[in-house]
Amino acid sequence: MILGVNKALRESGRTVEEAFSSGHFDIILISITEEEVDGLRKYIENPVEVEMDDVEIIYEYFMKNFGDTSIPPEAYITAIKMADKNGVEVRGIDIPSGEYEDVFIDNVQLSDMLLLSLRRRRLLKKRWDLSDLDNFITQWDSYVNKGGYLKVEKERAKHMAAEIVNRKRGNTLVVVESERFNDLLESLSSTLQGYTLQENVGGKRAVSSGGLSQSVS
Repeated sequence: MILGVNKALRESGRTVEEAFSSGHFDIILISITEEEVDGLRKYIENPVEVEMDDVEIIYEYFMKNFGDTSIPPEAYITAIKMADKNGVEVRGIDIPSGEYEDVFIDNVQLSDMLLLSLRRRRLLKKRWDLSDLDNFITQWDSYVNKGGYLKVEKERAKHMAAEIVNRKRGNTLVVVESERFNDLLESLSSTLQGYTLQENVGGKRAVSSGGLSQSVS
C-alpha cells in the first residue's frame, strides 16, 4: 500500500494509523532518510523545538487554512510509533546524506539558486488557490521546485522507487509526501514488472492486490 500524505497536516497521522490498522504489515517504508527515522525516534522520546527554514514556515502558515499543522510531520511520527509498538520494521527510503549532496550538485545550477531566492521573496505576496488542498499543494510544489530543483525531486522519486523494489516484502506500507506520490507511481510502473496501475480520483492511495496489480483509490 502506497499512502500519499500531507507532511504539514496533523490529520495525516490519523490517515497513517487507519491505513496501518487496515491489515497486517511486515514493513513500513517512509520517504525520509534512515538518519531522519532515527532522529524522529529521538524526538518521540524527547520532543524539542524543531527549526524550520523560511520556505517551511511560510508553507505551514498557508497550510493552517486546511487544518491543524504538525512539525515534525505527524504522519511520519505515527508511522514510527505504530511500527515500533507492533514490532514492525520501519526504514527510510529517501536519498541518504552524502549521496543527496552529489545529486544536488549534479542538477542545481547557480541560476536555479538565484531564481529560487527571488521566488522566496514572493511566497507571501503570491495569490494561492486556498479553496482546495490538492490544488494548493500542486501549485506550491510547481512554484518552488523548478529547473534543477525539480530534477532533484524527480531523482528522489526514482531512488525511493528503487528502494521500495529492493526492500518490499509481504505486506508493505509506504508513506510518502503527496507532492511526490505521482512521480513515485510513475517510477514504480516502469520498475515493477507485472503491476498494473489504475488511477481513481478519490485520493492519494495506491493499493497492491496479491502482488499482481495496483489501484489508486
